[in-house]
Amino acid sequence: MRDGWRLTNYSLGLTYNDDVLPDGTTYSYWQEGPYYDFTAAEIEELETASSTLYAMCLEAGDWMAGQCPRRTVEGRRQGYFTSICTAESCFLTRIGIPEYTHEQILRTWFDGDAETWTHQDKDPDGRLPMQTPDYSPTVYGRFDLWYNGAGTVPRLLEFNAQTPTSLIEAAVIQWHWMDQTGVARHEWRQWNSIHERLVGWEATPGEPGDPGAWRRNIGKLREARPWLPEKPKIFFAYETSETSGEDRMNVAYLMATAEEAGFPVELIAMSQIGWDVAGDRVLFVPAPGQEHRAEPIDVIFMLYPWEWFWHEEGGKAFFRNMADPQKRGTVWMEPPYKAALLGNKALLPVLWKLFGDDPERGKYLLPAYFAESSGAAKLTSYAKKPVWGREGGSVTLVRDGVPVTDVPSEYGSDGRYVVQELCELPTFDGLEGPVHPVIGAWLIDGEPAGMGIREGLGTAGLVTTNTCNFLPHVIS
Repeated sequence: MRDGWRLTNYSLGLTYNDDVLPDGTTYSYWQEGPYYDFTAAEIEELETASSTLYAMCLEAGDWMAGQCPRRTVEGRRQGYFTSICTAESCFLTRIGIPEYTHEQILRTWFDGDAETWTHQDKDPDGRLPMQTPDYSPTVYGRFDLWYNGAGTVPRLLEFNAQTPTSLIEAAVIQWHWMDQTGVARHEWRQWNSIHERLVGWEATPGEPGDPGAWRRNIGKLREARPWLPEKPKIFFAYETSETSGEDRMNVAYLMATAEEAGFPVELIAMSQIGWDVAGDRVLFVPAPGQEHRAEPIDVIFMLYPWEWFWHEEGGKAFFRNMADPQKRGTVWMEPPYKAALLGNKALLPVLWKLFGDDPERGKYLLPAYFAESSGAAKLTSYAKKPVWGREGGSVTLVRDGVPVTDVPSEYGSDGRYVVQELCELPTFDGLEGPVHPVIGAWLIDGEPAGMGIREGLGTAGLVTTNTCNFLPHVIS
C-alpha cells in the first residue's frame, strides 16, 4: 500500500474518491492494496473479444438503421411533411426515439457512404437539397464484459457507447499505481494504451507512429468540412447537476488529451450551451445576460445522454442545426447514433438475433430478447434491464424464477425492457466479503485500448452500480 495514496490519486484527477452511502457510512471508490493479475494470454482473449464485439455492433447498427423508413431518399422526402415512422415500421420508434431525430441519427451513422446516404440531385420541388458526404467523429466507448480468467470466454453484458466514465481511473490512476508500487515487472505490465491512443505517439526506428484519435478524427472532419480551421476549437461540456465531480473530471481529462494533441479547448457546462434564433447557430454563452460575449460552437464533446437531450425543450433546434446541407451545423461528439444504435440495451437482442447462431462470434454473447417476446418468456434465470438505463438502475436479476437483487430507480418508466440470460459475475473472497468484478474494456477510435475493473460487494454487488469499487490490474 502506498503512503499518501489518497493525495496522489487526487492530484492525478481522482477528486471523487470518497463518498457517503445512504446509511451514512463512507467508502473509498479506489481500493488501495488488492489488484487483479492477468496472463498475457488472458489479455489477448479480452482484446480479441473486444475487437470482434465492436465489429458485430457495427453490423447490428446497420441492421437497426435499415429498419427506419427514413433510411431511403423516398422516405426522407415523405418525412419532411408527415410522420412515417411507427413502432411496427421503425425500430427507432419502437425503442422510444423521437421521430424528429431519426434523420440525423441515420445521417451521422452513414456519413461518407455515397451508396446509402448521399444524393447529388435536387428533387423537382426543391425539398431535398444536394447532400455531400460529411464525417461524424467518435473517439471512445467501453464494453462491460463478464470474464472469469483462463478457460472461460468473455461475454458481453452491455456497451457503454456514448457516455462511459471511469476513464481517469483506467487511463491514469492505475498506471501510476503500477509504476509506484513496482508490482509488475513484465515488459507489457498493464493492458493500458488509452492515453497514447487518444493523443498519439511519434514514430521510432522500426516502429510507425500514430496520430492518435483526436488528430485522426478532426483530420477526417476537416476533409469533409474544409472551411474549418486547421486546429478547430473543441468545447467540452458536462452536466453540473452531477455533484460528485466525476463527470467534470472525466470530461476535463478528455479535454486535456485533446489539448495535448494540439487543439484549442474550453471546458463548459451544459447550461452554457445557447441558441442563436436569428442565425440558427449553437453558441457558448458564458453566463446569463452575457449573450454579447457568445461564441459559435463548431465542434463540441458532451458528456450528456442523447436520450435526455432529444426530449428536452430546444432539442429540435439543435437537430435542425445538424441538418444544415452546407455542413455548417455544429458537430457533436459523441454523435447521436452512439446512443440511438449502440449505447442502449436494445442492442443486446439485436446482436443475439444476428449472431446468436454463429459459433465463432456468438460465443461472446448471451441470449437476449425484448421483455415482451416469446424468447424472454422461456428464460427462468435472467437479468431484466431497461432499454434506457444507466449505472445498473432498475436492473433486476432473477435466478430460477426467484429475484436475487434489484436496483430501484427512475429508469424503465416507459416500460421498455430487455432480458438477458443470467450470467452472474465471478465471485472472489475480498477483505469485507465476496466480491464480483466486471471488466470494462475500453475502445479508442474503435480499437481495444485497455481495461478497468469495477468490483461489487455481496449480493447487491452482482449488479455493477455507481457505489462499486475500482481496482487496478497487472499482467504477470
